[in-house]
Amino acid sequence: MMGLMSVPALSSSGAAPQGLYDIGDRHGTDKAGERHLLRVYEEYFEPLRTKELVLVEIGVLGGASLRMWREYFPRARIFGVDIDPEAEAHAGDRIDVMIGSQSDTRFLDGLLERTGRPDIVLDDGSHLARDQITTLLHLWRYVKPGGIYVVEDLHTSYMPAYNMRWRERGTTVEFLKDIADDVNEAWHDRPVVLRDVYSLAFFQELCILRKSADAG
Repeated sequence: MMGLMSVPALSSSGAAPQGLYDIGDRHGTDKAGERHLLRVYEEYFEPLRTKELVLVEIGVLGGASLRMWREYFPRARIFGVDIDPEAEAHAGDRIDVMIGSQSDTRFLDGLLERTGRPDIVLDDGSHLARDQITTLLHLWRYVKPGGIYVVEDLHTSYMPAYNMRWRERGTTVEFLKDIADDVNEAWHDRPVVLRDVYSLAFFQELCILRKSADAG
């Protein structure tokens, strides 16, 4: 039996709103182009598009993706995080930028004081294992029930330039593989790294974790 197709909501002009890839391409984010990131994101984010939410993106670069998220999520508060003070120039309407290191847990606590519990966190920061893992471990407990946490640029887990190699313990990819056991924690009595993980999905350069909707 064929399922019903969803019909996109119309914009105020009567036209269907642009998809995430087209918006990102127009703003010039490096998540567009030949990469598949935005097409994957749209699968997860489209049902949330018209909701009030808080999105945190670690790694501002030229600010293009912050502006993309602001347009795609018209009711969202967007928070960018970067270690470069010049990134503050990309703050604007519904976009706040905070300067600090993603591996500094005290800074992350200050970030959370500003944002409250985020609905979506995207780590596009240093791409180093120590930072990716530290940030995930610290922020995960504060992600809202049903929320989404994304680790981008996982290809660095295979790159000696980032002090990581294929299937080497301590890389971000190997760390995330262990989270698969956390998804199935009801079936074992072993230690759990992250609680309340509803799902874990790997894509090229990406891992997307969704938090259980009934999490505390």
